[in-house]
Amino acid sequence: MELPRRAPEDVYVADGAYPELMGDLRAASGTTDWSSVLYYCFDNRTRLMPFRWLDHRVVPCGVRTVAGCLLEAGFEQTRIVMQQWTPNFRPSAAVRSGRKIDILLVSSMGLHAEQAYRIVRDAHALGENRPLILIGGPKAIYEPEDCFSKPPEVIGGGVDAAVTGEVFILLELLRLLSSMAVENERPLQVFRRARRAGLLDHIPGLVYRAPDHERGKPYLINTGVQRLMRDLDQLPMPLSGYTCVEPAHREQTLREKPWPLADVRRKSFLSTLIVTHGCRFNCDFCPIPAYQQKTWRHKSPERIADEMKQLGEKMNYRHFFGTDDSFFNDRQSAEAILTAMATSNVNGRPFRESVHFSTEATEFDVHKNSDLLPLAHQAGLRLIFFGIEDLSAKLLNKGQTIDKTETLFREMRKQKVAPYAMMIHHDDQPLWSRDPERLGVINQALKLFNAGAIGYHTTYITPSMGARNIEKMYGSGQVFERIGRAPLPEAFYDGNHVIASRHRRPWIRQLQLQLAYLSFYNPVNFTRTLFKDLRLKYHRRRLQWQVVGASMLIPSALKLLGYTLSLMTRRIHKHKTTPPRGLPMVDPQTGERVKWAIDSEVPFEVTHRREPDHMPALPVHTEPVRQNVEIG
Repeated sequence: MELPRRAPEDVYVADGAYPELMGDLRAASGTTDWSSVLYYCFDNRTRLMPFRWLDHRVVPCGVRTVAGCLLEAGFEQTRIVMQQWTPNFRPSAAVRSGRKIDILLVSSMGLHAEQAYRIVRDAHALGENRPLILIGGPKAIYEPEDCFSKPPEVIGGGVDAAVTGEVFILLELLRLLSSMAVENERPLQVFRRARRAGLLDHIPGLVYRAPDHERGKPYLINTGVQRLMRDLDQLPMPLSGYTCVEPAHREQTLREKPWPLADVRRKSFLSTLIVTHGCRFNCDFCPIPAYQQKTWRHKSPERIADEMKQLGEKMNYRHFFGTDDSFFNDRQSAEAILTAMATSNVNGRPFRESVHFSTEATEFDVHKNSDLLPLAHQAGLRLIFFGIEDLSAKLLNKGQTIDKTETLFREMRKQKVAPYAMMIHHDDQPLWSRDPERLGVINQALKLFNAGAIGYHTTYITPSMGARNIEKMYGSGQVFERIGRAPLPEAFYDGNHVIASRHRRPWIRQLQLQLAYLSFYNPVNFTRTLFKDLRLKYHRRRLQWQVVGASMLIPSALKLLGYTLSLMTRRIHKHKTTPPRGLPMVDPQTGERVKWAIDSEVPFEVTHRREPDHMPALPVHTEPVRQNVEIG
């Protein structure tokens, strides 16, 4: 099932709530003086294929945004720790060496969750001296129960709370805690008092362990669906998040000072930016539209241009990636953003000369708005990642056809904007076919190269929590539970590992993924590109992608060899139904069980009682908000 949604008239936080929130935090931060570490989890088992060279060279905008908000709120002792760069960091070692950590903020995708469990377990080794542990990111959004027990002996005591949405939820929690804190009181103690008093229930988007659960029958409180921030311009400028990055090193503790901006820039190839949120499509394997509550949001055109200008002038960034769901989803906003970028400059040079902007979009939307491509080139847009998925439209139909793809790619090449194809391989797709209505994965890779795609990426369809097809995939006996005696690690749910298939010999499907890549990145295509007119920047970029893709094939194949052999030689045990969840979640007001990302009819009765506490509750914003924008 998809994530639940708020009522249409209650989707957004009240206008003016964010400035008020930040003002309250700045007023209280002088008395709390809490330090925080934002730990970005990364599992190296997911380092496969074309982006292998990039995943260690980016500071994600999510942790930067959270860090920037904390700094703006007055929490000056904030540090971002990237596991890719600082792999041996341990909160327990840092605290024992004299570094104060009051709040440990863990950011994790589902793929990297085992690293989150590891860091949480290590923090619990400090006992009562441990920090308040909060977790956010996709793992917390779609599977918050796992963050408390998966099973209990794996994660230790679990986190104190999971943030199932955006940064506003975290800031509301910190405002509550800082307003309750007495001098020199640590946030963990304040959190426990607030939980006993039931004050956390008024912050939508939190999951935490119930304070009064029955012995032997623990459960979690889920305060409901988040409210979204309507005005994304209120978020801090991205430069601030770069000022608190931990230097790259092999030590277990923290350095005295964060990295200078020049060192961060040398380590980080491009800068990711929040530009737009939302998508008109609602693919059954994608959980994002439901998470965005079917809304469309974007920063103002002037703000987006200012962010790129600032990062270009202060940190010498040239490459930017917009973390869009679909940039061309709305023509009016896309045209306004591109116009603002086309009329801006970095160090006196226009964006078309100083900026290399890439983003994601659907083929349908770009084809419909292809007349904007000349403007896009003037704005510095150089690369569009297309989620085409399947040229034959057998897996899903988003308006893509072979003719439309070839026409669009031809027009994009003419306007010097490169297309990048992202595909999905599935059980009903053959390796090769002569039937034009049922193209194989190799046929599609060849057609995309011939059409002019600069790069290519394909994954195998994999169940995603929060997507509509999740129960169908598990219930139909497709999803692997164990291979031999070994359960599948969460890192293998990356699309590069075949972990769901009806095929009798799934190792063949695993090999087909590699053959699809080899059909696109190979010496023949490299030679064909080499003999093009390399005076054209498009051909030079295409040659670079051929080199990068080919160089990733061998290490990725070697990394997948053991898994492929396991599929070939060991018995595969499959799920017969959706896997059992961790601790049950209940609504704090009704006491009824909450359905979240997986449909469950299991009854759960609880009497939600609280211990008396004399701390007053903060006022809750109940002002009416404008109707949210519906997509589709």
